[in-house]
Amino acid sequence: MQKYIRNFSIIAHIDHGKSTLSDRIIEICTGKKIHKNQQRILDSMELEKEKGITIKSQSVQLKYKYKNIIYTFNLIDTPGHTDFTYEVSRSLYICEGALLIIDATQGIQAQTIANYNIAKKLNIKIIPIINKIDLVNKNLKKIIQQIQNLLNIKKTKIILCSAKKNIGIKKILINIINKIPYPKGKKKLPLQALIIDSYFDNYLGTFLLIKINNGYLKKNEKIKLIDKNKQYNVENIYVNTPKKKNCKYLKCGEVGWISCNIKKINYINIGNTITKYNNPAKTKIIEFKNITPKIYAGLYPNENKNFIKFRTSLKKLSLNDSSLTFQQENSPIFGFGFRCGFLGKLHLEIIKERLEREYNLNIIITLPTVTYKIINKNNKKIYINNPIQLPTKNEIKEIKEPISICNIITPSKYLGNIIKLCIEKRGTQKKILFTDKNVSLTYELPTSEIITNFSSKIKSISRGYASFEYSFKKYKKSDIVLSEIMINKKKIDGFSILIHKKNIFKYSKNIIEIIKNNIQKQQYEINIQALCNNKIISKCCVKALRKNVTSKCYGGDISRKKKLLQKQKEGKKRMKKIGNIFISQEIFLKTMKIM
Repeated sequence: MQKYIRNFSIIAHIDHGKSTLSDRIIEICTGKKIHKNQQRILDSMELEKEKGITIKSQSVQLKYKYKNIIYTFNLIDTPGHTDFTYEVSRSLYICEGALLIIDATQGIQAQTIANYNIAKKLNIKIIPIINKIDLVNKNLKKIIQQIQNLLNIKKTKIILCSAKKNIGIKKILINIINKIPYPKGKKKLPLQALIIDSYFDNYLGTFLLIKINNGYLKKNEKIKLIDKNKQYNVENIYVNTPKKKNCKYLKCGEVGWISCNIKKINYINIGNTITKYNNPAKTKIIEFKNITPKIYAGLYPNENKNFIKFRTSLKKLSLNDSSLTFQQENSPIFGFGFRCGFLGKLHLEIIKERLEREYNLNIIITLPTVTYKIINKNNKKIYINNPIQLPTKNEIKEIKEPISICNIITPSKYLGNIIKLCIEKRGTQKKILFTDKNVSLTYELPTSEIITNFSSKIKSISRGYASFEYSFKKYKKSDIVLSEIMINKKKIDGFSILIHKKNIFKYSKNIIEIIKNNIQKQQYEINIQALCNNKIISKCCVKALRKNVTSKCYGGDISRKKKLLQKQKEGKKRMKKIGNIFISQEIFLKTMKIM
């Protein structure tokens, strides 16, 4: 029955114990102990297990008996890193409740507040849980006070637990039953099913994760997307329990996976509504907002012959990651590739790793950049995310850079150094709030200063205790210039970047040093130059490898040696004109770290 269904997500800041709690709930509901080697059972990717983070939201259907009634739990474990907030918000659309996990040693962090605000905005029931109460360095009194002050949640509503030691888990399950409402859909209405996620199977086509909001869905029924008239047959229905379990139908309020032989990768939009072909619903459930990338970078296959495979792989990957955007572009140096949009630097790194591991591709990534707003002399607005699109200087009236609002939570003893970092990154303080031993800071910071090594510097300064999250706020006029790198009079557009004028000399010197130390030597000199507005501001030279062409000359006329050396000199000039300089991915990765 519908009133015995509970749909809920587990949300938290990174490393607060979401996946461990998921494991304990699965153990209790299935009655099977999870082996130590199978911990984090909902983390399906190697990358998730290697990095110890959740990248993709994962759903599992469980049965739990309480007071002789069997309840159906649809549990969704979500990511905790700020780069994957879109995964969290999308998952919460299919839930009536959420477990908000807070670490007993770290307390409320930036992403805790961000996830709490998303859940509150969607008006779903929030159950606050303090996890890791078994640890000796816990501070429950302080953290309960934080929850009351920052989240306005009463002490009596907070549940204490230790997912690792299996303390308080049954109390959480009882609260899920008693406090989270059941789904309110009506089974007699025409089918309305919300598409939440998808992935591509080479043999069966596209699989869709859906929630039945109204009506029901059976195997072999004819369906369609609500805004298109093409008919599809439901060929497979399954749920994760956590093992894959085939079903004959999905009832109103349930969550599950379906396949209907959709072969066109671009045909599916996350947030679309599925309905029955013969008795269709007339309206969509909801319109998801199009996600706006925070950073952009060029992605190119290492060899141009792999371009078609690369394009297909990106399309398949975008089904499983709807926050990834891409548009084809052509580089004089790297050939055909794509300008891709990401939600942050970690998101970029994850996409690169997935392309290399899951699709067996070698990828070159250019320096990440943000979207700038250009006002030209005719007062026309142009938005660019690729430095090579920048109009000429005499066409530009002003350049505006994106500014983000950044919320930082840090222990008070690190406050001075974090404020110093924010000032160094051209930040403007907007708010400061002292809560016990922690401080909550709000800064306006240029997005370009946040997207690279800001996170690692925050963690380094605070020894891992500070956290932050950010979101776009506005565009602001700024003194932005174009930095370019030229190698043997050839511009390498992968190194082109828009940067604030005060950082240009330091950046140029550092990037030239990295290229010089990592580029392969040739039998001719390699001249490396940094340009700003087409003026050379820094340069260096990589000396040629010397081949001793006179080694076989023993005695005799000196003119013979001179002739050989002159011939070598002319040969080096020809090589320099037609020589191809190989720029390894390692160089690009190292230059990303200095930004």
